[in-house]
Amino acid sequence: MVFAGAIPIVQLYEADAKAAGDTTLDVHAAAVATSVRQAILSERERSRVAKNVMSLSFVVCLALVALHLMKRVGDLSDRIGGWLNDHGDRVLRIRVQRIEIATPAVLKSTALVALGLAKWIGLFGIFYSWLVLVLSFFESTRGYTERLTGFVVTPLSQLMGRLAMALPLLVVAGFAALAVAVLIRFVGLFFAGVARRETALTWLPADLAAPTSVLLRVGIVVAALVFLTPVVTGDADGALGRAGLTLIVAIGLSCIPILATGLMGVVVLFGRRVRVGDHVELLNHSGRVASVNLLELRLQTAESAEVRVPHLSLLRQPVRVLGQRPRISVELSLASGVAPATAFLLLEEAATRAGRDVRIDILRADADGVLYRVTAVCESLEGRSLLWLALIDGLNTAGVALGRAVRAEVPRT
Repeated sequence: MVFAGAIPIVQLYEADAKAAGDTTLDVHAAAVATSVRQAILSERERSRVAKNVMSLSFVVCLALVALHLMKRVGDLSDRIGGWLNDHGDRVLRIRVQRIEIATPAVLKSTALVALGLAKWIGLFGIFYSWLVLVLSFFESTRGYTERLTGFVVTPLSQLMGRLAMALPLLVVAGFAALAVAVLIRFVGLFFAGVARRETALTWLPADLAAPTSVLLRVGIVVAALVFLTPVVTGDADGALGRAGLTLIVAIGLSCIPILATGLMGVVVLFGRRVRVGDHVELLNHSGRVASVNLLELRLQTAESAEVRVPHLSLLRQPVRVLGQRPRISVELSLASGVAPATAFLLLEEAATRAGRDVRIDILRADADGVLYRVTAVCESLEGRSLLWLALIDGLNTAGVALGRAVRAEVPRT
């Protein structure tokens, strides 16, 4: 009996051996087994070749189908995108009663982004399906099919399972997010009406409506993340709650300069470092202190301009306080022929007309003339011009000529 594995192929007898011309039945059976074995091997080879050819044909056919589907997905995406560009501004809108939750422009841009994402997901799905089918056709690559399926499908199935378990929570969170979005939209529309002067508020000018709207909407989002998220999710340490706390910390860090300025303002304001009405010099500016608040010092300059100096800058720059009536100094040169005693009397008499407590100093003397510095207490910083006019008028009346301008290199006190 000749077998192919466990299947009997043929049963031989002595007569078969004699008819074939073999000496014994064993020899004849071995020859028949060899022939059967060769025939089976040839059939297996032919079947393998045919199967590979058929598999390659399927691979090529599926590749053409996949390319056609990819092209159809791209064309469909282009048509939907064109429709959104043409009609999205008129069709896309979300309203609750008369409140427009989302503008058509926002929904249009969101839809275009979602369409682009869906297009790439569809192209990837087609390519992934083609790759899995191709790998399953061949014996040598069939093991990669299971790995690839486990790598892609298993995380997606787990994600879908978690989403199914969290579906009630997602519904509640969706309603909460919708309520917050309605509130944010209402606040934005209300303050937009205030900015357009359609709604009048006694406590808020129209020019401050836009920044107030931004601050309130940011505060609503932060409050929702910090307080509403733990109530909805039941987890105070969730990702959204941590995001709200992180946002609060970031806002606190960004407000450090303002807080430091406010603390410095408390020291300046309540410590009476500078009083309203004092004349001061700081940061290359001089003027009368018009007002002092917690954040800044406001100076009224001689040019009738207002200079606002943050208190934080006072930590790096000294302040020269001149008092309610500042002492003003001017420098002028007289000809060398004028006696210093005569010059002192003339300058003092002339400066007394513009101020009081006059003081005269000699800064420098040479062949070209003598440089004097005249200081006097005046009513304000504008008294500098009055002091100059009084000095020039007194010298002209006495017939004293000014000398060549000479600058004294002495430190100012």
